Amino acid sequence: MGIRYEKDTILNWIEEIGKFLRLLIDKSLDGDPVDHQALEEAYMKFFHKERRWMLLCTDEELLLYVEQELEEQQIRPLALLLLRDGLQTVDGESQRTLLRKAKLLIEYVSEKLGSFSFDDYHHLSEIEKRLK
Repeated sequence: MGIRYEKDTILNWIEEIGKFLRLLIDKSLDGDPVDHQALEEAYMKFFHKERRWMLLCTDEELLLYVEQELEEQQIRPLALLLLRDGLQTVDGESQRTLLRKAKLLIEYVSEKLGSFSFDDYHHLSEIEKRLK
């Protein structure tokens, strides 16, 4: 039995959340409704917070949580989960809240890591369209 490095643990975590997000995206592209229980489990499994907490926390509380409890590599997947959740949410107010928080985290990651991808630009433009 070998020693497992923290780097390997983080890479495995990223791979798992990536698989989950791909399943969500595939379901939404197929037109199948996303199971909200699966979303709830994703928040708990990957981020140790309830979906309800994500909806009710202030921007300051969310950023404090991100800075204190998450690794840098976990922030963008959380933003993408919030984005996918927001795109699938029917309730207008909840949808706006989730999308606004996804935007906040995408911009935060871009600023913190000093990098920006075309995917992020696409995500931000999609959020802006939905928030109008």
